[in-house]
Amino acid sequence: MEGKGTFLKKTNGIFKNIPLFVAIALCAFHTYTASIGILPGYALSSIHWGLVGTYIILTKPLKFKYGRILDILLMAANIFISVYLLKLQQEMIYRSGIYTQFEVYLSILSIICALVIAGRVLEKSLPIVSIIFIAYALLGNHIGGMFHTVKFSVSRIATYLYTCTDGLYGETLLVSAKYIFIFLVFGSVLEITGAGQFFVDLALSFTGRFRGGPAQASVYSSMLMGTISGSGAANVAATGPFTIPLMKKVGYNAEDSSAIASVAACGGQIMPPVMGAVAFLMSEITGVEYGKIALAAMIPGILYYVILSFIVYFSARKHNMEVVPESEMKKPFQVFKKGWLYLLPIIILAYMLFNGFSAQRSALVGIGSCLIIAFFINRSCLTISNFKKACIDSANGIRSIAGSCIIAGIVVGVLNITGLGVKLSGIIVTLSSGNLVWGLVLAMVASLILGLGLPTSASYLILAVMVGPALTEMGATIVGAHLFLLYFAALSSISPPVALTVFTASGIAGADNMKAGWLSMFYALGGIILPFMFVLNTNYLLEGSFISIAITLIFGVIGGCVLSAGIIGWFGTKLNLIARLLLLVAGTMIMRASMLFIILGLAIAAMAIVIGIIVNKKKQLKIEQVA
Repeated sequence: MEGKGTFLKKTNGIFKNIPLFVAIALCAFHTYTASIGILPGYALSSIHWGLVGTYIILTKPLKFKYGRILDILLMAANIFISVYLLKLQQEMIYRSGIYTQFEVYLSILSIICALVIAGRVLEKSLPIVSIIFIAYALLGNHIGGMFHTVKFSVSRIATYLYTCTDGLYGETLLVSAKYIFIFLVFGSVLEITGAGQFFVDLALSFTGRFRGGPAQASVYSSMLMGTISGSGAANVAATGPFTIPLMKKVGYNAEDSSAIASVAACGGQIMPPVMGAVAFLMSEITGVEYGKIALAAMIPGILYYVILSFIVYFSARKHNMEVVPESEMKKPFQVFKKGWLYLLPIIILAYMLFNGFSAQRSALVGIGSCLIIAFFINRSCLTISNFKKACIDSANGIRSIAGSCIIAGIVVGVLNITGLGVKLSGIIVTLSSGNLVWGLVLAMVASLILGLGLPTSASYLILAVMVGPALTEMGATIVGAHLFLLYFAALSSISPPVALTVFTASGIAGADNMKAGWLSMFYALGGIILPFMFVLNTNYLLEGSFISIAITLIFGVIGGCVLSAGIIGWFGTKLNLIARLLLLVAGTMIMRASMLFIILGLAIAAMAIVIGIIVNKKKQLKIEQVA
């Protein structure tokens, strides 16, 4: 018994201290590859997952008896599998696709290890989905009809998923290794230097004087944080502790506060330049340069927050919310003067990305500029403990993303080897009868369902392969189609019953998860309609002349305002149900931004407002008569 106790004490000490060293190793390795290190994609993915897998096991250990021993064996197996792949890929040039029996067994073990390790940091939905896809590859030859496949052996499937570029260590994991992690480091470094607090203070200094000011601060601070953050949950965790208590203080209840913070944080994943790093996945899948994707996403990203801002403002006016006391307000100029340098790393990052520099080099320069700026304006933050925190935060952030990417590799691999991706695209085209609008509706439903419990990156990856080709076949541009899928992959993080971003906000506010989740979907209605608009009118994606883009932007804002009034039911006065429905229709038509729809939309909006005024006057007369 004493020997067992000594072993557990020793391993507990090791497991307690090693995660920090692994996190530092991750940061050091990716700093090397982003600067002077040149590695082939398979090597980058293998080393990345070897380190991330180890970190997951160390930080999410098994709790039962002998669990520590199993963890050590699992770590050893995962590291060996990752390292062996380096040797195997170099030898495959001379082998012509022939594998030894040992390598077949190792391939099977690689799938099991990936599922077990990634399953510790993911909801169960993605591992279950991947297992269903493996079962389909194995048993699809027994299925009749259009889902019938040729027969695949276990060894064929396992070795394909282990070694091919669309399998476990393929393109999906490579994006996590090549792009996403270095941007998480950039966000973590910017956060420890004090940028997060500056963004909240800046947003509140401008918006606090208006009704619902703290809610507006949540919207715009999340927009600013979204430029560097890769996760809705991380975004709300950074801004929520400051904005949610202020919202509650001026009259918002816990559920409303959580919902507004969640919808605002969710939008960070669609806000250039970082866009939750999913833009890099999109670039790899579509072949479109990252800079073009980020530019195309600029107007929709801004409009998302403008519409949410309208919704928050109308809601505050309708419910007569208080303003933040003047004594608690900071002056915008003072806040900006104190921290404007925090904006420089984001400006430098955007400049480099839009001017053809590699994403890795851009992020590395952004990190360097953060540290230089901190040296001059906030030198006290440059401590060993803060650097450790940045490494740990980056490693914690990559766990679920890398886990999603490696498991998504199973799904993508099966889709390609069986041809299921092409078949599913054909089904969507058939069900929608080739109509783009109906195709978009089906894609939206598929996105929201598939995204339940999945990180945005994993949800987008699967949808891009399964649904993307169908949308482009029906007439959507490739950038428009994939941005549409990204929007709904992001919005799935606030859709009940599994709404990860909402759960984070609810924990801060002390709110009911389900109530906050459904309220989030209500506040996000404008964001749900917006993706349809930019697919149907590519001026929103900066495709067109300057005049046509400017007109589209102007009427996009006007339409968003009208739409927001319909959602909340207030436009100078409270509106009845008929007026609200008319405004919803009118706002959508105006946002479509074609001449006929604009004229009809404005006419319907005017009619709705007149109806609202007349109904309110009649109610007022009845009240006066009764009095």
